[in-house]
Amino acid sequence: MTLPNLPGLSILDTSVNSDALNFRPNTWPPEYNFPVTIDSDGKVVSRYGDVRWDFSPWHGSVLKIYFGDGPGNGYKVSRENADLLRLIMAWWIWGSGVPLSARTLVSKFTIIKQFFVICSKHKICISELSKNPEVIKEIALNGEFSRQHIITYLHDISFNADSLGFTILDSNGMKIFIENFKINESTQTAYIPPRIWSYQLLRLKECLDEYLENKEKFEQLFKHCLSAYKSKSASNSPIFPESNREEFKSIKKSKKSIVTTKQCIKDLATEFGVYHILEKWVVVNNNCNLNTLSNYMNLINLCGTAYIVNFSLMRISECSRLRTDCFEVEIDETGSEICLIKGVTTKTIKDQQARWIVSPLVKTAVESMKHITKLRLLAAKYDSDLKLKEEFLKNPTLHCHCYEPWRMQFLDASTEYITPRTYREVYTNYPKLFDENTMRITKKDLEIAHRLTANLDRKLYSVGKTWPIAWHQLRRTGAVNMLASGLVSEFSLQYQLKHASLVMSRYYGQNYYKLKAPLSSEVRNLYLREMYETLTREFKELQSDNHISPHGDKRKAQILSEITEKDHNQLIESAKKGKISYRETFLGGCANQGAPCPYGGISNISSCMGFDSSSPCDSVIVDKNKLPMINQLKDNLQIQLINTDDGSPLYQSLKAQLESAERAINVINTVQI
Repeated sequence: MTLPNLPGLSILDTSVNSDALNFRPNTWPPEYNFPVTIDSDGKVVSRYGDVRWDFSPWHGSVLKIYFGDGPGNGYKVSRENADLLRLIMAWWIWGSGVPLSARTLVSKFTIIKQFFVICSKHKICISELSKNPEVIKEIALNGEFSRQHIITYLHDISFNADSLGFTILDSNGMKIFIENFKINESTQTAYIPPRIWSYQLLRLKECLDEYLENKEKFEQLFKHCLSAYKSKSASNSPIFPESNREEFKSIKKSKKSIVTTKQCIKDLATEFGVYHILEKWVVVNNNCNLNTLSNYMNLINLCGTAYIVNFSLMRISECSRLRTDCFEVEIDETGSEICLIKGVTTKTIKDQQARWIVSPLVKTAVESMKHITKLRLLAAKYDSDLKLKEEFLKNPTLHCHCYEPWRMQFLDASTEYITPRTYREVYTNYPKLFDENTMRITKKDLEIAHRLTANLDRKLYSVGKTWPIAWHQLRRTGAVNMLASGLVSEFSLQYQLKHASLVMSRYYGQNYYKLKAPLSSEVRNLYLREMYETLTREFKELQSDNHISPHGDKRKAQILSEITEKDHNQLIESAKKGKISYRETFLGGCANQGAPCPYGGISNISSCMGFDSSSPCDSVIVDKNKLPMINQLKDNLQIQLINTDDGSPLYQSLKAQLESAERAINVINTVQI
């Protein structure tokens, strides 16, 4: 077998020396005597052909795996199957994948070994498993593993079949496995309907953008208040000048509490040019005081946190631990910029330096929160009781404690992190952020929510009720939108999301290992789980009369032949088998099962409906509901043509797209007549 391009030993929490004997195999599969683990004294602990591999030198305590093709206690595996199991483990250790901890390696081994044990019991090679549906069914019914993890592992093995020389389950085998898999999972997290999701996102962005545009003014106001407060603490002089006509009453300060009478600073905020912003977002009943300023800063932190979670799929607990240096940009092999968030994850892989792919838009949230942290650390200097560590000051948390001296309660600085409040509390704590009527569920919202989430609680989710927004909903909604961002109604936001989705899909779904730093594997699992669900939902929706083929009903029936008499789970497996394929395009959708279309159907639609003498693509599906958008595109193209040199390549491209759009409009209008 050809030696694949192996980057070398990659184990978390382990020092890696490129000169070590076990750094990279020089054959593939590795030779039986190739060292797998070496202790601190340079002694070989385990070799590739051993019945057991001892990961104790990596783990720091006893940790071993048993392949089962030799003496010892544990499940037995034939030598042929054990060698293929060794090869998978070798790929996870030396191949082009995300670095893993020794504990995670053992966990993956334990899950995947069950396939090898049952195959060996039936005297078949694991590479022939797909030809034995009864054995697949037995594994699905009797295996002890979570649906989320096993699908991810099988997906990875299939994706790297060329390097491994085999796969455990092909597409048809995966179909049989999923159909018989025992499901013991809880009700799926609610998907936020596009109208509500995009509204909250746009409001978050509006609040953050407005702060960044005026951050210098807020900084001047904040510093003025700090300086005045410090002067008042040192003397009996008033904090604010008499010209403000405000009397700052006595301040009581002790180790247990800091209490200040509510002090109106409306005139002062107006003087610095920011009162209208405070009034827009946080001032209630015309009550504006020092605590209002702090409350606004807290709102910026909340908006920044929500914005990051919306685009990263992070857990709220992970987002709350981000540091100010969390935003990174990498350049991939194509020269494209990939934006990443760096942080700590402890769910599936304990990693202090995990990465999440994000939209470039997230930089707005990070910059806003960094500025709030900067101001609050400045305030911390005024409290002699605070003893902040030098390490913390060099790289503080992105969501910083409220260190203002006028804060309402004593600050417990024993922890660096703030326990996040529920996202739903935004309705009561910041009533001006989201309009409650806009957040009420409409009939269309509920239809979409039910379509993407089974078993919604009708007590919480019904027409007229305010959507019970939650942090964990943002994770699942983000995963779905990565794959089906066409659901989002706002035109500009739709295309921003498509750009982000392409990047995320590329790395979470396939060659994510080309990034320099490890991505959060738990988020990738979430993405893969939604991938097949999304494809199945979209394909099934093609049955409606709104979706038409320019080649007629017969062609549409051919495309939909896989739907006949199949339930949702069967359709998912047809998607994995490659029998169904569908993705959102500008005109409607594409059911192409071959190589990816070079035009995409998003930024260029000329090949979808054809132009000049070319016919529409066989795989194109036109959505009648998109007629207003197609008409708008037609108008825009006509305007561009007027201002473009008719001899230029751009003119020819615009003309071809215009003809394609007109053909789509004609098909829709003809059907509607």
